[in-house]
Amino acid sequence: MVLNGIGGRTIAEAKASLTYNEALSWMAYVEQNGSLNWGLRIERGAALLATILNNVHGGKANFDDFLPKRGEPEEEVGASAQDLFALLQSVKR
Repeated sequence: MVLNGIGGRTIAEAKASLTYNEALSWMAYVEQNGSLNWGLRIERGAALLATILNNVHGGKANFDDFLPKRGEPEEEVGASAQDLFALLQSVKR
């Protein structure tokens, strides 16, 4: 596949032949249009669609609610003795 004259080359060869102006053009394109990674673009599109459908049907979800969490530590919720006792009381027969 030939794409802007770099088709058939290795990544190292393409990087070596990339001019400064071409690099600036690609940086401007990525800044305006987002990542070139197709997987991330598809995930964002699916999240957008899920958000729209959720909101149309009365939901209150945000766009970020439908994106996968990557590298973000999950919050640890600590339970006190009072919380545990209240939970046990709620399931009492």
